[in-house]
Amino acid sequence: MKVLYFGGGLGNQIFEYTFYLALKDRFPKERIYGVYPNFKFREHIGGFEIEEIFNVKFPPTSLKAKLFIVLVFLIKKMFPKTRLCSLHSTNVNWDAIVFNAFKSDLSFYENRNDWISFRPINLNAKNQNLINLMLSVQSIVIHVRRGDFLSSKYCDILANIATLGYYQKAIELIKGRFSTSHFFVFSDDIEWCKSHLSIPNDTVYVDWNTGKDSYIDLYLMTHAKANIIANSTFSYWGAYLNKNNPIVIYPKKWINANYYPNIFPVDWIGLTSE
Repeated sequence: MKVLYFGGGLGNQIFEYTFYLALKDRFPKERIYGVYPNFKFREHIGGFEIEEIFNVKFPPTSLKAKLFIVLVFLIKKMFPKTRLCSLHSTNVNWDAIVFNAFKSDLSFYENRNDWISFRPINLNAKNQNLINLMLSVQSIVIHVRRGDFLSSKYCDILANIATLGYYQKAIELIKGRFSTSHFFVFSDDIEWCKSHLSIPNDTVYVDWNTGKDSYIDLYLMTHAKANIIANSTFSYWGAYLNKNNPIVIYPKKWINANYYPNIFPVDWIGLTSE
């Protein structure tokens, strides 16, 4: 038996799904269960939403799995070096029984075909017109994540990475690749983008998909010809699931920690803020 516990926003949930697929491949005869604690999804408006948005199926849960995970965490408290659980987001102890499902590695999904697809989305006219425009021009999506990244909970590990300097370097690089550039900005702080980013006046600022419709922004971002992303899993999948063979620019420093996730395709362009 293997037990995974899930949590986080939509971008994290996609990474968790890739680890679940990798675990199934490695242990095809093993029974795998999922535990979905409400508190792990509470701060994200959509909650556990991935199965409603994508054609994916997560592992079933059970009372046995829930009780077992509590037991293993009690053992972990008493014996911190126990190998019964694998909690790190990049280093995997495959022999464990309980896993933090948020693990990110390109090897989990880069060679898979059709492993994830959007369910049909009933787009309003504004969103459909935006897609039509993005497909008809040399569209460049800029995604800026501020909001929760500036909170005390995440600031130390995620802030001051995708800085203004990073975005300005990325914008100049993209301008050099395209004869004409049409910018589309997605952000949880549109006013900051308007006042700080040096981009043309005809830039489209996408600010109307809010609340439980926020996932639509990820879908829209997959229609661009280029993606300038933040160090955000939501941002990452908006670029990775883009089937237009886009130019993708990402912050070379992804996290304020002593490890670095192996998630970037070789043709993506990593930039620093210096």
